[in-house]
Amino acid sequence: MDFMIMTNNPEIAKSYQDFNVYCVEGTILQLFFNVRDLIHKGHRLLMHPLSGSLKPGTMPYKTIVLTSGKAQLDLESLYYIENSIETYHKTKTDLSGINDQEILLDYAMVDLLHLQAFLESGIVLS
Repeated sequence: MDFMIMTNNPEIAKSYQDFNVYCVEGTILQLFFNVRDLIHKGHRLLMHPLSGSLKPGTMPYKTIVLTSGKAQLDLESLYYIENSIETYHKTKTDLSGINDQEILLDYAMVDLLHLQAFLESGIVLS
């Protein structure tokens, strides 16, 4: 299956140079908005936006996998991303104080490990 990786995590682009990786500048919320736009254009989620059970408003980085091909609007994907946007707002905390590069790298590595586990599992949302 062809897929694309959407992320705001700079470590993903470094680690997956041979994949279709699209980097989003900004927060997880901006990433969610970009993913929602792609879903409206016919892409489908292959990975749940809230994978890892981490509160999206408390993390600086997130990665989501979608189909690279387009089809009709997938309402299930739209539901998941809209629900994720709502969850982001419910869990949002001020991350502006996180400037320590080691801490940011730790967050990036957690996200990277989630992507690795997803790709190794072969699990895809139906």
